[in-house]
Amino acid sequence: MSLFGFIFLLSFGHSDWIEVPLDHEDPYSKKIKIEYSIQQPFDSKKKTIITHADPLDDYLGLGDLIELEFTGFNLIKIHGRYSSPYLNQFIEENTGIESDKKYLWLSRGQIIKDIEVVRKEILGDDAAILIGFGSGAGLIHYYLHEFPNNVEKVVSLNPLLLDIPKNLSFWDLLEGFDSIFKEYSTDQIVRFSITSSEPYFFMDKPIRDSLLESRIKEFVKTSFSESQKEISLGLEVRAFEHYLDIGIYDLGPFGHFLGLLSSSLRSNTMSLEYFNGTNYDRGKAYSSKIILVGGVYNLLLDPKSFDVIGEFYPNASVHYLRDGYDFSETRKRRIWEALISSLCSDDVSTKIEMFKLLQEHELLFQEKNYNSIRVGK
Repeated sequence: MSLFGFIFLLSFGHSDWIEVPLDHEDPYSKKIKIEYSIQQPFDSKKKTIITHADPLDDYLGLGDLIELEFTGFNLIKIHGRYSSPYLNQFIEENTGIESDKKYLWLSRGQIIKDIEVVRKEILGDDAAILIGFGSGAGLIHYYLHEFPNNVEKVVSLNPLLLDIPKNLSFWDLLEGFDSIFKEYSTDQIVRFSITSSEPYFFMDKPIRDSLLESRIKEFVKTSFSESQKEISLGLEVRAFEHYLDIGIYDLGPFGHFLGLLSSSLRSNTMSLEYFNGTNYDRGKAYSSKIILVGGVYNLLLDPKSFDVIGEFYPNASVHYLRDGYDFSETRKRRIWEALISSLCSDDVSTKIEMFKLLQEHELLFQEKNYNSIRVGK
C-alpha cells in the first residue's frame, strides 16, 4: 500500500474497489473489480477483523448479523464478486457463456482467493481475525484450510457445513413433523426454522408437536413475508454448493429449499470439475484459536455437528447457546455485539465476564447431553 493510501486509511477509513482475476487459476485471466469497506477509523495498532458477505445469508435476512461496531478492532467487510457490477456486466454482455464457467467464476474457490488478495493488500504480512455466520462461516472455514498461516483467530457462528451431517448420517431435525408442515410451503418452513429458538427436542412428543404447530401457525400469520429479493447468480451458486455438500443425503425441507434456489444451475449439464468440498484434514495445520458457537435449539443444524467440526482443529473451543439458528434470543438481550467482541479479544477477564452474563441470562448451554434430544418420529 502507498504511503498516501495508508495515511488515508489511518485518518478516515473508506470503501474501495480492488482488481482480482476473474479466474485465479488462469495467469492470463481477465480482471474484475470487487468492493470492500473498512470501518472508520482504521488504526494500524489494532488487530483487524475480516468478514465476507454471503448471498444466502442475505437472502434469508441474516446478512447483518455480524455487521457490528467493533470499536477495539479494525473491520474489513468484503462485499466481493457476488455483488460485483463488473462481473455482472461481463456475464450479461457475453450471453454465450456456459453455466460451468459462471459457476467457476463465482465458486467458493475463487472467493477465498479474493479474501487473500484483500488481506494482503491491506495487511501485508499480518494475519487477520476471521468472523463468519451461517453460510458465510462456511466460506471462512474454506479460506482457513487454504491459508492457515494468514489467520490469527476464527470465530465461527452456526457454520453451515452440511457435509458434516451428511457424512455422519445425522437426523434431519424436521423429520417426523410432516403432518404439521404439510400445509406450509418450503419457504415458510425454512424461514420459520431459522427464527425458531424453542427447545422442541427436549420436550415430550405431544407437547413438542402441539407447541410447534401453534408456533408455525403464529409465525406464518404475523411474521412471514415472501422474499422479494432477486435470485441472483451468486445466490444460485452458493445454494448449489450447499446442495452438492448434501449429496444424496435427504436433509428434508432445507435441502429442498436449496434445490429450488439452485434449480437453474442444476438443470444445465455441468462437469463440476471445479467443485471442491471442504478439506477438513487441513484444519490440523491451523494451530491458532478457533471458536465455534452453535445454537443448540436451532432446527437447521444438528448440535453434534459443531463438536465434530471442532475435532478437526488442534486449538478449538466449542460453545453452545440456548438459542436458534439466527441467535434471536441472544440478540434480544442486547449482548450480541459485546459477546462477539469478547470472543475476538485476547482479554481473559472480558471473556469470563461475558460467560457470567450468559449464565445470568440462562443462555449458556453446558449439559451437552445429546441423548436427551428427541429427534424424528
